[in-house]
Amino acid sequence: MSPRKLLLLTAVVLLLFGFILLFERKIPTTADLARKGDLVWDLPESRIESVRLENGSSVVELQRVNGIWHLVKPEPYPADGAAVSDLVSQLSSLKRAGTDVAGAGPEGYGLNADSPKATLVWKDEANDRRKLSRTLSIGRDIPGTDATAARADADLVFFVPSSVAAAVRKSADDFKSKELFAGSAFDAARLEIERGRGRLFLAKKSGAWWINQPINDLADGDAVQRIVSDLTGLKAISFLSAAERQDLASLGLAPPLYRVTLADAKAVSTTVEFGATRSDGNSVYARREGQVLTIPSTITDELSKEAVGFRETHLVRFERNTAAALSGAFGGQTLLLERASGSWKTGGKTLEEAPVEELLSALLDVKSRSFLDDPGVLKNRTAAATVTVKTPSGDWVITFYDAQPDSRATVSGRPGAFAVAGETISSLRTAFQKAAAAIAPTPVPTAAPTKAPKK
Repeated sequence: MSPRKLLLLTAVVLLLFGFILLFERKIPTTADLARKGDLVWDLPESRIESVRLENGSSVVELQRVNGIWHLVKPEPYPADGAAVSDLVSQLSSLKRAGTDVAGAGPEGYGLNADSPKATLVWKDEANDRRKLSRTLSIGRDIPGTDATAARADADLVFFVPSSVAAAVRKSADDFKSKELFAGSAFDAARLEIERGRGRLFLAKKSGAWWINQPINDLADGDAVQRIVSDLTGLKAISFLSAAERQDLASLGLAPPLYRVTLADAKAVSTTVEFGATRSDGNSVYARREGQVLTIPSTITDELSKEAVGFRETHLVRFERNTAAALSGAFGGQTLLLERASGSWKTGGKTLEEAPVEELLSALLDVKSRSFLDDPGVLKNRTAAATVTVKTPSGDWVITFYDAQPDSRATVSGRPGAFAVAGETISSLRTAFQKAAAAIAPTPVPTAAPTKAPKK
């Protein structure tokens, strides 16, 4: 092929490429045309700031603040994000139910000044300070179809899916959050339960739950996590009307039987009051942010637990990988194990990993058989053993005393004393001795290969 023809063909290819790039890529596909043909409007969903629903004298107003939807009318209350998102999604990409425009006038389809309306307000994409809005009016449902008559602003009457009309006609209760406590159970960092004059206060410190009131003690993390999960999983069964919630005393909410506050590490908290059991026996009244609702009554069993029900029966609680040193003094013998450069050592010698892990398990498994409120009787007695676990968040010091039928123990940072199994001291001594004696074999250096002499 001659250079001239090659140059000509190259120019043609470049022209075709330019046409595709500049024009053809902007031509909508068949699917786009079908979708766009059904659209009344296509609004920027992510930029919608508020939705106002009017249905006769009822007005529901929803606003988005920092990405979270809130109910602001008729009364402020957290909104159900899923319900609002479904409404906004249907209204922002409003589709026709069929392509035919209605033939009769608006009044013939039940469209008048009192018709249900939905007004969307959003920020202009070109100028955030400029607000734009569109209003959709809902008329009669068309018998025998899944369509409803509608009108956008002053346009002609058309038909929309009945699901859109149903969403616009929803009441304020349909948009109220059914969850009582916001957030996840794993994010919880503080729980307060007030019962009359009594108060149970639990807080998370260095990853572990502690009881701060009415006593100061280590909490059973599983028990606390269980009640926190129950609280965050609570959902409203129904909401009471303004008239039904006038007499709070009759509902057991003035004063409430329980007042519960749940907060996360950032101090974002939610407070809910719990009242009397309803006549059905399966639900109780609750109050949050001025709203009265009903919830399953099963939660009251957890809320009525005393502080002792949340005390940790294990003597100590720490993460294995945080232990920096373990020491055990048993009579005249003291054993010290320290972690250095990722390995456990004693007397400068590296230890095998498995026996040390068994020792850690033995320490974490020591449980109290009962709580003894007054440890004073142990002050004048000689300790049979002392075990110390060093961690970055503080040291655990366990002091054991011989007694019959159970041994006794005190733990630094924990009140009172604990009754433990009689064989606990001897079991820990054996575990310490086994771990300290398990010296890891010294690696044998590999000799460098010798080279055969040259001949």
